[in-house]
Amino acid sequence: MQFDWTTFTLEIVNFLVLLWILTRFLYRPVLANIDARRAALQQQEDAVQARRRDADAAKARYDALVEEWNGQREQARHQLDEELARQRAAGMDAIRRELGAEHEKAAARAAATAAMREAEQARHAAETAYGQASAMLRRLAWPGLTERIADVFLEDLQGLPAPDRAALAAAAAALADDGATVEIAHPADAETGARLAHALSDVAGRPLAPRFAVRPDLIAGMRVAFGEYLLKADLADELRFFQERDAHA
Repeated sequence: MQFDWTTFTLEIVNFLVLLWILTRFLYRPVLANIDARRAALQQQEDAVQARRRDADAAKARYDALVEEWNGQREQARHQLDEELARQRAAGMDAIRRELGAEHEKAAARAAATAAMREAEQARHAAETAYGQASAMLRRLAWPGLTERIADVFLEDLQGLPAPDRAALAAAAAALADDGATVEIAHPADAETGARLAHALSDVAGRPLAPRFAVRPDLIAGMRVAFGEYLLKADLADELRFFQERDAHA
């Protein structure tokens, strides 16, 4: 078989034409498409990286916000604990003060109750004692004791200061009649009645005729109603005076 240079030359030309066609119409567009795809992929990669960086920044901001919120929450919890502790302490102080005040009130009420009970017992004892003393004096009282009290009454009446005598004289002058009432524990004899009438007339500055009334409840002694004045000289009033004084004390 002989080598044909013409055919060989034409084959080379065909190959070069085919290579140009492929390069012009196939390889270059494919390369351009590949470059475009590569650029698009690179752009997408850049966008993904940018989004990743944005996401990382957002995550960092979120973590910072979470950390700040946790710090604020912890601080708020500490403040709440401190406020609750202060309120608890203040409440306990208030409760202790109220309990102390209630204890003091209870103690005061107990002391007042005890004092009232003691006062009631003392009053009852005093009433019993004065009742017993009154009963004893009633048993011991006799007309001679009344006469002796009448003597003391007449001595005191004669020794009255001038202002008191003047007041009794004015009261006697206002009497509608010539009498004064004498309540006496035992019936007065004629001598005692005369002495009382004379002494009362001397004080009144005019003759008086006293009216006598027997009052056994006076125990011993007398009362003289002299106008608006009531002169007392009897054991019943003396006992009552000491009883009332002790009750008020």
